[in-house]
Amino acid sequence: MEKLLIIADDFTGALDTGIQFAAYGARTEIMTDAEINFEDYPLTEVFIVDTESRHLPGPDAYAAVYSLAGKAVRAGITYLYKKTDSGLRGNIAHELMAVLDASEKGFLAFLPAFPGMNRVVKNGVSYVDGVPIEDSVFGHDPFEPVTCSRVKQLFGEYEHIVREYRRPEELEIREGEKQIAIFDSSTDEDLKRIAEILQREERLRVLAGCAGFASVITGYLPVFRHEQKQEKIGKPLLIVCGSINEISKKQIAFARQAGITGITLTLEQQLQPDYLRTSPGEKLISGITGICIREGVCMIDTQSEMERVNQYLGKEKLTLEKARVDIADRISEILEEVIKGGLHATIMVIGGDTLIHFVKKMKCRQISLLCELDKGVVYTDMKLQGKNYKVISKSGGFGNEDLLIRLIHMMEEKREKGCGENGDTVLFKAAGECVLR
Repeated sequence: MEKLLIIADDFTGALDTGIQFAAYGARTEIMTDAEINFEDYPLTEVFIVDTESRHLPGPDAYAAVYSLAGKAVRAGITYLYKKTDSGLRGNIAHELMAVLDASEKGFLAFLPAFPGMNRVVKNGVSYVDGVPIEDSVFGHDPFEPVTCSRVKQLFGEYEHIVREYRRPEELEIREGEKQIAIFDSSTDEDLKRIAEILQREERLRVLAGCAGFASVITGYLPVFRHEQKQEKIGKPLLIVCGSINEISKKQIAFARQAGITGITLTLEQQLQPDYLRTSPGEKLISGITGICIREGVCMIDTQSEMERVNQYLGKEKLTLEKARVDIADRISEILEEVIKGGLHATIMVIGGDTLIHFVKKMKCRQISLLCELDKGVVYTDMKLQGKNYKVISKSGGFGNEDLLIRLIHMMEEKREKGCGENGDTVLFKAAGECVLR
């Protein structure tokens, strides 16, 4: 049996890519622990590992990815896919180079476009909604802004081995030379044509790209089977947004204007240690529960003006990076308290940092992927506090501004049609604790 390893740098990336393979019918397992023994899973076709390396220094990210990819190669895994952020955030150059070096191959195809999200590559330049990516919301990201739109320029010291292709038919392989090939693509048909040529040239062994290419490549790798179940979507819905991406801000604002009740956490609520143990903290938890029960939907967000955030951080002598981690922890604590209080709701988590903190906080050992509700919006089943909860996840940079309202309407309909589920798709926090169902 030939197998595939997908290496993601954050948790929502692991999910939105993993769902492409699970929906296709592969026996897929997602791990948050990179210390995995691949031989322990003889029936698994697709492994997805989150290295949590997006915010690491470049050399550290290289080391983490190289170690994992090398272990996979030694275990006989035949295909490697380095999942990258569709907004080109993170350690793109270091992580792709790590996969290429560890693969013992000389060629890596990189397709960063996601046409379904209106993110394309033309003449080697990445565009988001028709705007060069450095001028988009990703260029204004307060934590990791994308500073150049020419994809090749992201590779710095490795740029000499990068080649750009306007058309896949131009592909040129020089034996004995390493190459990272970047392909233009504006439509799913472009991605399919590139996949066909890579398959013909036997160059599918080492790949990189976002969920856009992952959704296409499923049809070209010999590692899949088909299993489908049906799943309903129910209420109440608790939406928590730890992302400060402008796209997420617009989605929250649109939902508020449509009449959905939301709670915006103050900076003190987000960052004050032990806040939830205070009387106001207890009232916050009871208020969230009450809104969910009365209205069926409640939103919690952390939107604050960066000027106020920086003032507060200066006053409290906190770094922006420390605040990012603390906010993700606080949201996880809020969700934990709400669940402990007995609220059984569908939970939607926006933002990869927030999601991974929540999963670890709840000591969640098992997640089944159910389906993709929208591009990059993944519906899962998690066992939390001894009970099964439906959890929806989304990267902060995904979706149109009406996304939340459309999801709410979808849940209100409780469609009998449901969505596909692969019952063999499971996530485990610690690979050594796995027991296949």
